[in-house]
Amino acid sequence: MLFIQSKATIVYITSETCWALQVSIFDLGLVVLVFVLVIFLIGAVELLRRKLNLGAYTTRRAIHLFAGDSILFVPLFSSVIYPLLLPIGMGIMTALSFAFSRQSFLTQSMIDDKRYSRLHAYGPVFYIISIGVLLLSLWSQRPIIMAATMVMAWGDGAASAVTPLLKKRHLYTFSDKSFEGSAMMFIFAFLGALVAYSMASYTGIMSASFISVLGLCVLGAFVGTIAEALTVGPIRAFDNFTVPFACAIALFFATPLIL
Repeated sequence: MLFIQSKATIVYITSETCWALQVSIFDLGLVVLVFVLVIFLIGAVELLRRKLNLGAYTTRRAIHLFAGDSILFVPLFSSVIYPLLLPIGMGIMTALSFAFSRQSFLTQSMIDDKRYSRLHAYGPVFYIISIGVLLLSLWSQRPIIMAATMVMAWGDGAASAVTPLLKKRHLYTFSDKSFEGSAMMFIFAFLGALVAYSMASYTGIMSASFISVLGLCVLGAFVGTIAEALTVGPIRAFDNFTVPFACAIALFFATPLIL
């Protein structure tokens, strides 16, 4: 009997090990897929920039807007270590490109020396770091990670792209940012958060009523908009930290009250 139990235990452990290995292979495959998609996006944007003679500001906004969408894959991962490989890999690659190769497709697409200071040019690196911090600190609250990232990706990305096209803007007294820019930020941040929470609900990592989701989206967009508007002066280059972190903190405390 003991021998049979021992063999059963061995079979059980082996089965569990094989299952864990299968999950790891799936997760690693998903990491590779997302990484390839992001690199393909950056490459496609750079190709369009060269073909259409676009400025780095335009392509930087496009990358900012769409690359952040990769956070929507988070519910498919079984452990935080796998999605964490993405910001680590992208952060190292981007930092090295910025530091050593001003002619790489990453730097050509993201750095606009006419608009950005050297510190502000590293915004994409700060953006990647902020996602990594959110993953590590809020993995058990993945819908918040997704919403905070999308508020930054869609809100700031779209606002920066659309606002300069407006013929008339009303600037704040304390900066060159505008009321119209904040309005665009709020609208697209709300939509980004809505997409994030919809994906979270669809994949089953979150269960909430539509009214509750709308409340969280409004809160996240509002806090993100305020954080962006107030990130001025010496901290202006760090809105990729202030916006997602402020949004995540607000959602973290509000979620138990709203859901």
